[in-house]
Amino acid sequence: MVDVFSGKSGRVVMYLLLNSRKQVSQKQIVEATGLSKGLVSRIVSVLSAKGLVKRPYRTRFVLEYPGKLLLDWIGNRNLALKKAFFAKDGRVLEKIPHAHTLLSGAWLDSGYLKSDFRTVYVKPGLKAGGLVEGKAGELKSKIVLIEADDDFVFYGKRKLKGENVVNPFLLYVDMASFGGLASSALGEVAEKHGFPKLSFNSGWGNG
Repeated sequence: MVDVFSGKSGRVVMYLLLNSRKQVSQKQIVEATGLSKGLVSRIVSVLSAKGLVKRPYRTRFVLEYPGKLLLDWIGNRNLALKKAFFAKDGRVLEKIPHAHTLLSGAWLDSGYLKSDFRTVYVKPGLKAGGLVEGKAGELKSKIVLIEADDDFVFYGKRKLKGENVVNPFLLYVDMASFGGLASSALGEVAEKHGFPKLSFNSGWGNG
């Protein structure tokens, strides 16, 4: 059975969440995600079997339970283990396309307490000259550049306070799955967007 959250399959999850409770066609999903019809069909079949997606027509789908899909996604994600680069000077971000997530994303998205930490996604294949490589949860500096598995993490990004921020669904899942992230920050994002309320112990990553 296809893993709907891994690799490029996650594009369908992201697309459906950003179009929650709307009827979308298989053709629309294929065009938006760049995936084959066969793979899209298999992913939707898995989500349908879980009762998350309904088919009012044979080739049209509706994500009826976005909250449940978000919780499933959280359970299948561990952002702290993602490859990351660490910088001491935030000016490095001026030259690299990026989008904020975690606490800096929460501040830009929901006005949560501004933090010195800036955690951003960067495109795959970043040339790491002068940067320290590690895992995102290690937090070796306050400037954390997480290498995206797939460019689709930038799908639905928003411009807030002059900065790019990942779409609210990805921001929420990242914060919830990071482990030990301050529950108040997660709560701000959940409240603003009507996502399920979760609670975690305060602190940073699970390393």
